[in-house]
Amino acid sequence: MSYSATAKALAQLQQQFSQAASSQDWQLLRQLDRQLLKLVQQLSCQGLKPQFAAELAGLKQQYQSVLAMAKAELGRSEAKMQQFNQNKAAVVAYRQTLDGVS
Repeated sequence: MSYSATAKALAQLQQQFSQAASSQDWQLLRQLDRQLLKLVQQLSCQGLKPQFAAELAGLKQQYQSVLAMAKAELGRSEAKMQQFNQNKAAVVAYRQTLDGVS
């Protein structure tokens, strides 16, 4: 891959990461994560990583932001599941009392 093609791929990946993060499209972020890993591995194997340090630093910062968003979303999801499970136990208990009254 030529220098300009690699630079274009990095810029495009950064833009896609930004859009997917803004819309919290977790499936797309997962795909982009794989693409990023593949691209970084190619750059490392070709010894080109230092030449793209600025682009990679921008992607790394964006990646860290996406990880923080994902952790926050996971925390919200876990809290919702915990609340659901607590409510479920209360609903089951209530239902059992109704069944006992009939």
